[in-house]
Amino acid sequence: MATHFTHSAHIDARLETVFTSYGDEAFWRDRMAAIGSPRDTLDDFVTSGDSTTVTITQHIPDEDIPDVARKVLPGQLVIVRTTTFADFDGERFSSSARAEAAGGLGVIKGGSEAVSEGGVVVESATGQVKVSVPLLGGKLEKLVVTHLTRFFDAETRHLNRWTATR
Repeated sequence: MATHFTHSAHIDARLETVFTSYGDEAFWRDRMAAIGSPRDTLDDFVTSGDSTTVTITQHIPDEDIPDVARKVLPGQLVIVRTTTFADFDGERFSSSARAEAAGGLGVIKGGSEAVSEGGVVVESATGQVKVSVPLLGGKLEKLVVTHLTRFFDAETRHLNRWTATR
């Protein structure tokens, strides 16, 4: 059984600026430098029509991995994350995302919708985490959701800094 999560972010920018930022390769390189690991890589960046698909490989530092999770990891925790931003219509846009831990230990699936509300962009994400480790899966899923929340908050702070200069 998977663990569900929700997250809401407020970005102090126009909706078009946020969507355009997600469609800018420089934004992703800057984001990785600001809040990622030095070993993170931008593996694919494709903009086509009104959509952008970004694939990043993230290397989670050992100090960010709880002891209980380190016991079941076959080595370094590496996550491949693909997100597609699309359907911008001037009022909203959406995203779909999938992240998978190397070795098939876990999968995160989700999506978001961004809308303009009272001068800010509200981006609401939902998804689920599934960790395939017998007996510990549920506990590890909750740890992943906690980590995701901190990571999403860091991404929002970065996006706010980025869009403030646009």
